[in-house]
Amino acid sequence: MSESLQLVTPPAAEPVSLGDFKELLRIARTDTSRDTTLTRFLVAARLDCENWCRIKLITQTWLARLDSFPGSSVVYDRNGYPEFKLPNPPFQSIQFFRYVDTQGAVQTLPRDSSYGNNVAGPLYYYQLERGGGVMPARVAPAWATPWAPQRRLFANTVLQFRCGFGGPLQVSMTAGSRVLSSPGFIFNPDDAPLLSAEVGTKVCIPGAGPLVGSVATDLSTHVASVDANGVATLADAAVGAVTNVQAWIGERVPEELKLSILFHAQFFYEQSAVVDLEVPCVVESLRSPYRNLVS
Repeated sequence: MSESLQLVTPPAAEPVSLGDFKELLRIARTDTSRDTTLTRFLVAARLDCENWCRIKLITQTWLARLDSFPGSSVVYDRNGYPEFKLPNPPFQSIQFFRYVDTQGAVQTLPRDSSYGNNVAGPLYYYQLERGGGVMPARVAPAWATPWAPQRRLFANTVLQFRCGFGGPLQVSMTAGSRVLSSPGFIFNPDDAPLLSAEVGTKVCIPGAGPLVGSVATDLSTHVASVDANGVATLADAAVGAVTNVQAWIGERVPEELKLSILFHAQFFYEQSAVVDLEVPCVVESLRSPYRNLVS
């Protein structure tokens, strides 16, 4: 099976801020004379971390192109389970899964969350196992059916998915409401096993929490449900109204990975260039526990 990956939506931010990098280097935050160079060092260190660990840090969207489904159903073939491991963990959601059928028409493959008990729907489904942490998610045909028949074409199967620990997102909320509004962004209402929504995704919204004195605090909560249009309802209501604030959706990037990026970028700074030398031991030690050894 041939596979190619294409970045659709890049990360909206870097896991390590330029200000934190300047503080490590003892450069004044107000000194902007080297910002371009320092930013390049940070990006290079982040990319090296992602490539070495084979994971993604900040939320991003990728498109996988396959020349076929991976094998046939284990029910009919003893040669192994026909699963496809999604690269670039941590996994967040599948946005679409499409293939070209034998008539040459593009079809969308639906997900079966009933584990083979849905006998009233279409014949062909996929099932999802989300993985966890840096363990990749897996997709396979629903029990007990094979993958759908396909026309033999290059890239006849495409799967677009969102990955990364979490990331920033512009959101709005009305005081007393639990509904999260974010133009252009939707949650996938059918991508979590045993659940009907991305229930449990962490959300932190500045200024929407309770007042402490006269200062509005952050609203730290999680997604409670998602409707058919991808609009999320949170477990807790906003205390104060916020408009187009930068929230954080999902998990935070582990501090060990952020430190590894900082120290690696510092190494580049000390060399005055992005150099292909042996990575300092502290960098490898910090990121080793987060290496994906599966996909």
